[in-house]
Amino acid sequence: MAYKRNQKHSWQKDAKKTVHNQKKPFNPGRYGKLWGSMRFEHDWDRKPEGDSYGPVIGKIFIGDRYHELTFSETNKLIDTLTDAQLSHNVGVRMGRTNQHAGIKDSMAHMVPTGKEGRRD
Repeated sequence: MAYKRNQKHSWQKDAKKTVHNQKKPFNPGRYGKLWGSMRFEHDWDRKPEGDSYGPVIGKIFIGDRYHELTFSETNKLIDTLTDAQLSHNVGVRMGRTNQHAGIKDSMAHMVPTGKEGRRD
C-alpha cells in the first residue's frame, strides 16, 4: 500500500494557501545601520582611467559615501566579502564571540605557554 501523507498541495482540492506575515512593517534597521543605504548606480560608456584596463562600470553608495568601481574591483569586493562571511562562520563554529573578536584582542585570550612576558 502506498504511503499517504497529510500534506496538501496547491493542485489538490481544498488546499490551504501559505500565509506569510505580510502585515508586519519592514524594518531595515534590523539588518544593520548601513543596510538601507547601500545601492549601486551604473555609469555607461566610461573610458578606462589610470593604469586600469577596464572602464568604471558604476558607483557603489554606502552611507553618505561612494566609490567608483571597475569590473575587476567589483569581483575583488565580492571575493573579500565572501571571505569575511566564511571566516566569521568558522569563528562562530570554533566558539569565538563578538566579545573577543578581532586581531587586536586575540592576544588577551590566548593560553599562556610560560614563555611570554619573561624578563631576565
